Amino acid sequence: MYTAIISDIHSNLEALKAVLEDISVSKADRIICLGDCIGYGPNPRECLKLLRNNCDIILMGNHEQAILQGPANFTPLAAKALDWTASRLNSPDILAYLSNLPNHYIENRTCYVHGSIKDPINEYVREADSPWMFYQLVNTLRKDFVNIDHCFVGHNHRAFLGTEMGYIFPHDDGKHYRMDFNITGQKAYISIGSVGQPRDGDNRASWVLFDNESVEYHRVEYDWRQTAAKIYNTTLPKFLAERLEFGD
Repeated sequence: MYTAIISDIHSNLEALKAVLEDISVSKADRIICLGDCIGYGPNPRECLKLLRNNCDIILMGNHEQAILQGPANFTPLAAKALDWTASRLNSPDILAYLSNLPNHYIENRTCYVHGSIKDPINEYVREADSPWMFYQLVNTLRKDFVNIDHCFVGHNHRAFLGTEMGYIFPHDDGKHYRMDFNITGQKAYISIGSVGQPRDGDNRASWVLFDNESVEYHRVEYDWRQTAAKIYNTTLPKFLAERLEFGD
């Protein structure tokens, strides 16, 4: 089975439509969303509707949790954006739907979460700054979660793959990056990047195709100017529009 994995759409309808179109012409049999469907962008209701119509599994991200519980540990900019988003989602049906989103999904020694395997919603998985930090990250899967080989994460808006052999950043001159690995005993954190607000210096939307033996990164161009123009026409912080151009 081929699984398309997306995350961190953040109410960016143009990016989401471009990614769904790209997925439709791929080998994907299903779509799993790792959360943060909403927040930051100008189209939260439209994105939620499109995701519900197209995804087989949608997980809870920290922005969905914040709509329900309040913006704990959010920056002032993120909190302001959340307040604006919450005003657009103040419907009993939508709130009930968000409250029932699962915070993780496990299948065939593979875990899908928004944050990390230890804290599925709020903890960031980041690139390690030192060999010791890298060892601690991957050893989480080796020591504490022996029944999990692969953990797909979003939340950090950056595309990279970390295995016991090191980190790989799928930035190349083409559209695809592929890495094959042995599914038995090979531990890997796969950070899939963001659909709606990439922060790795590449403003193209990011998604991953997984077939239980390999991962393939896809980057998709979309009309970020249209999304930015929509943000400028709201009371959302203008920085949320400006950052789309540079993917930071």
